[in-house]
Amino acid sequence: MPYTTDIEIDLTEKANCKYIISSQHRNGNPNKSIWTISYEEEVNCFIETITKNWKENSVAWGVKVINDLIQVVGLNNAKVELKLAKFVDGTNKNVWHGYPADYMNKSQDRPTTDILKNWVVNGYLTKAKMSKIRLGQSCNL
Repeated sequence: MPYTTDIEIDLTEKANCKYIISSQHRNGNPNKSIWTISYEEEVNCFIETITKNWKENSVAWGVKVINDLIQVVGLNNAKVELKLAKFVDGTNKNVWHGYPADYMNKSQDRPTTDILKNWVVNGYLTKAKMSKIRLGQSCNL
């Protein structure tokens, strides 16, 4: 049965905000990307994103990294694996929600150059992969 209720989590102590696990991105909407990671992994990805300041204003991007490899976090509506996450504070009230970002098909899902450069510095991406993501081109993350 599809997940149909949003869950709001108070992350004041960890990230000084609230986070909503959105039912739309948990098999609730066939036109939206969906998380394939657990709720806990989704929230941890968000906390890391905020604590590492991978954000600009009310938009942030994250990755789930294990042993220096970026992991799959979800699927787009065509069931293609996605490895980047996008988080949005849609109300500008420090209440965020997130979804797997489809950078190849949606330009608004591409992280900013500054965030991509940060990921290069941290060893998550190469400069070549950064350029491909900025252009919406396929690359083996």
